[in-house]
Amino acid sequence: MDLANNPEFLEHAQGWVKEISKKTCYHTLELPGGQILPGIIPVDALRARLDALQIPADLTGKRVLDAGAASGWNSFELERRGADVVAVDCVDYPELRLAKTALQSRVDYRILDIDELSPAIVGTFDYVLFLGVLYHVRHPLLSLEKICAITRETAFVESFVTDSAEAPNDACSMEFYETDELGGQIDNWFGPTTKCLLALCRSAGFPRVDLIYSSGGRAAVRCSRRWEPPPQDPASRPPWLIAAVNNRTNDNTFHPHRDEYLCAYFRSLDRITRDSMRLEVDGYGLPALAVAESRPGEWQVNSRLPPDLLPGLHTVRLRTSSSGFSNEVTIETVSKAEDAIPEGFESSDDLCAPTPVILAVENTVNRSAVLHGHRSERLACFVRTEERSLDRRRVLIRFDDRDLDVEMVIDLGNHQWQINAKVPNDLTPGSHDVRVRTAHSHFSEPVKIVADPA
Repeated sequence: MDLANNPEFLEHAQGWVKEISKKTCYHTLELPGGQILPGIIPVDALRARLDALQIPADLTGKRVLDAGAASGWNSFELERRGADVVAVDCVDYPELRLAKTALQSRVDYRILDIDELSPAIVGTFDYVLFLGVLYHVRHPLLSLEKICAITRETAFVESFVTDSAEAPNDACSMEFYETDELGGQIDNWFGPTTKCLLALCRSAGFPRVDLIYSSGGRAAVRCSRRWEPPPQDPASRPPWLIAAVNNRTNDNTFHPHRDEYLCAYFRSLDRITRDSMRLEVDGYGLPALAVAESRPGEWQVNSRLPPDLLPGLHTVRLRTSSSGFSNEVTIETVSKAEDAIPEGFESSDDLCAPTPVILAVENTVNRSAVLHGHRSERLACFVRTEERSLDRRRVLIRFDDRDLDVEMVIDLGNHQWQINAKVPNDLTPGSHDVRVRTAHSHFSEPVKIVADPA
């Protein structure tokens, strides 16, 4: 049924328009038959904002979220461009429902707070609009993490800012409004500077954040989940990714709702900075928080994991701005701490594998063959074995007559492995025997390491 041309419907809709027009809508809405539902923001201004954001004119096949949809003009416009649109807001806007009916729209309208958004509830989206909302939320960084988690490609974020291009402020800071200091509204909580707005978006997990405009107390940024494509003719060789581990536990298992960081260790002959680092998990780019060269050609990069990473195995790789991608390593996220990989050694009665050979043992702090018993030290065993697919459950280090807790198992390539374990707390001076076995092998021949407790 063509409601737009149905006389009975039009008469009824005109009655709705007269009733709702007595109240002021937020967006001006264009209804069928040339009817206009007036709002605070005119259509020209709404259209100009979308043009400034450079949102594609053809969104066919794209899924889009309008977070903070208000009266819904953006939702209907993006649907007109071919998108499958979900519109959410924390309160119900009657004019959006009226326009949805009048336009025979298929916009999926939901009443949700930003804190309720997650891939499990609304899914994920090619594009997300987050316009004029950030300063209304009590936890701005958490809200941006929610937005990042549901974005597959690009989010467009606009906010009130305390500076602008006309009066720039180089401070990376936010004002906090305890009550109604900003505009007399009790739900205006924060006023970031433009620089702070960009930093918040990066910290939330977006690797590429570009300023679109900052003028008249409003700033808009384009936030991309992915790095730019690798160079077609790389000037540098790809890095070699050694390991990706949890900064707290030194293993490759991560836990939800904990403030854990990804530490990726790699080799590269390039001079690397935060700006030239390109770290990814499952294809999503991650901003580097710190990059350091521990020794010539050996590097470490630290980053947060992508927000709301689902339980399971995930692929980590990296490159520089001038290289192709490295090899891949795997990390695991678990739904709760007790689901982590068991730390106990899982021995087998079938000892059919060749006996491993220890190539070297050393202190991870200074790469010497002397242990001092410091808290940050780990015993590193470099082993050659024909076995594949080793992990913490399938290798064992014996230190004299005791078994050590293996924290990390690294495939160095060429049948060589690095196995790191905690140093005994009650380290005694002198020479100690170190041996290694796998779940399917006998113990290796012992190799000596010296202990000189400080």
